[in-house]
Amino acid sequence: MAIRIEDLAEIIGAYPVTKEKTDLDSPVEGVFTQSVYARKNTAVIAARWYDVDSTVKEALERGACAVFTTEKDAVRYNDPRVMAVRDPLDSVERFEKWCEKDCYAKRITITGSVGKTTTTGLINTVISDYYNTLTRHSASNSHGAILRGFQDLKPEHEYWVQEVGGVQPHYIESSAYMMHSDAVVLTNIGVSHLDKYVTKEEIFRDKSSLERYAKLNAVVIINKDDPVLKSADYCHRVITFAVKDKTADYFCENVTTTDKGMELDVICGVGEIFHVKTNLFGDYNAYNVLAAVAVGKWAGIPTDNIIQSIGKYRPSGMRQNMLNIGGYRILVDCFNAEPKTVLGSAQTLSQINLKNEGRKIFITGHIDKLGENSAKMHAELGHQLSGLDVDIMCFYAGDSRYTYEAVKEDGFENALYFDDRNELDDWIRDNVKSNDVTFYKSGQFEAALAKTIDHVYGTKMQNEQQFNEGKIYEQGDYQIKLRQDDIAELHKYRGKRKHEKLPEEYEGKKIIRISGGAFNHNHDIEEVDIPDNVVNIGQEAFYVCDNLRKVTLPKNLKIIERSAFNYCRCLQRLELPKGTIHIDYRAFRDCIQLEEIIIPDTVGYIGEEAFKGCDNLTIVCPKGSYAEKYALDHDINFRIQ
Repeated sequence: MAIRIEDLAEIIGAYPVTKEKTDLDSPVEGVFTQSVYARKNTAVIAARWYDVDSTVKEALERGACAVFTTEKDAVRYNDPRVMAVRDPLDSVERFEKWCEKDCYAKRITITGSVGKTTTTGLINTVISDYYNTLTRHSASNSHGAILRGFQDLKPEHEYWVQEVGGVQPHYIESSAYMMHSDAVVLTNIGVSHLDKYVTKEEIFRDKSSLERYAKLNAVVIINKDDPVLKSADYCHRVITFAVKDKTADYFCENVTTTDKGMELDVICGVGEIFHVKTNLFGDYNAYNVLAAVAVGKWAGIPTDNIIQSIGKYRPSGMRQNMLNIGGYRILVDCFNAEPKTVLGSAQTLSQINLKNEGRKIFITGHIDKLGENSAKMHAELGHQLSGLDVDIMCFYAGDSRYTYEAVKEDGFENALYFDDRNELDDWIRDNVKSNDVTFYKSGQFEAALAKTIDHVYGTKMQNEQQFNEGKIYEQGDYQIKLRQDDIAELHKYRGKRKHEKLPEEYEGKKIIRISGGAFNHNHDIEEVDIPDNVVNIGQEAFYVCDNLRKVTLPKNLKIIERSAFNYCRCLQRLELPKGTIHIDYRAFRDCIQLEEIIIPDTVGYIGEEAFKGCDNLTIVCPKGSYAEKYALDHDINFRIQ
């Protein structure tokens, strides 16, 4: 999309409020309501869902070419880029109508208190495998995200799958009118955001607005096991799914969860029965699968295609993901939480059968936005957790102390409470072993266990948090990206020097990661020194640096991501520091002159093809280490250190 400011102003009904006028011929390449996305040649509409003053100021600071707000607010800034509109939300709708011209994609919207993101991911996969589909990142469910979706909509799209989240009364309703859905999926009505909605009835009223504003011939697909959804009245044809209620149009039997994922038999109301295997963990995911099946059937997709699409879906990053990080098996679900989902996560862990002498460790924390009954709900959760087959439970921050007290009161001895994140991180480092399975379950605010995972393992889960895209700053030949929590990443290097000593910090913030592709295809660099505070070298960070011959790795390195040094043809010798735990897929593939790599006993994972094409390589490692076993299994020369 590229229009002029003058065209955009006409579309949304904007007018200047200063004597000095902005350049109306300037191009506009994107329109946002969230100032965090502002940059050169973009415009921001300061809708009422976000603080107007901070939105306008940040948009201008980030270089937006135009900012629109009410006349009352616009006159305060004395900046020609700030223009007035009668009603910012109305202006958003007018622009969205302009964007959707000549676009006729059927729209599937998904909302609910919990489970909607996994449901959206499954539906995205099922629909996009069969139709030309506009799909959005599952976390992109805000009013502003829907505005961005309208700008991505094209005439060739047959479907648009959109998750819709709510944070306060009327929030979803402000988007429901413009979405004008063809199918609405309601997963459940829980207690998330009770701090603003106050009652479940208000939560339902806002979420069900998607159905009230849907097209006349639309369908609403509901979870029949949810008492609020089951008892409600609807304006459109209803399709139901359930795990418990066998009168639903789609239900299931024989739900099992293993260390490979969840499986179930799906029964359709017409008598069709089929088996589905998933990469999801937890019986509660049966609801998400059934919703995806119902949508797929409604969209006319053959059963075999639906089964195949569901089977290949994998959650990303910090959402319901089973990961092997450096040999440590961890289950991660750290985007959203409420008592029901925390309990379900612990139940999932309890059902996993360990084949070794490892332990089941459950780590959770304060549940955000439960309102005035938060302490009581945390305590009730503790009484539900106390009888589960879990070896250790850890609780972190806020009202999770009441959960901890409840499990202890019920006689569960191996429970720990931490109110300091550093103490929690240190406990994990000192106590969690590679044969354990650890489940991290939290939201992304007060407990935010994604931070702890990053601290301990060197991952970058926090990058998936909302509004954590970061901002890029120039420093000589470098681009540095700053994210939340003062995280600094070396984003890009554009220099031509042969020997480069990378910067340790930017404006007092330590650089702890090298971003994916930061140096890729740099044919000048021959030697690089990486500062000790770097813990993660990103995907393809030094890909095809074909004259790179020497790398000094940081002492605190944890992870070398996939293809990080792929095709560094002049690299001859490398020593990994003790503490490194993870070498990913193709990390050193086709490093044809690599003769020796020293791998410490802390490394617990080496991906396939990590050293493919390194025909002259000798791995130097301790006896009995993972590296020795990898060398034996892959017929690579090795020498005991």
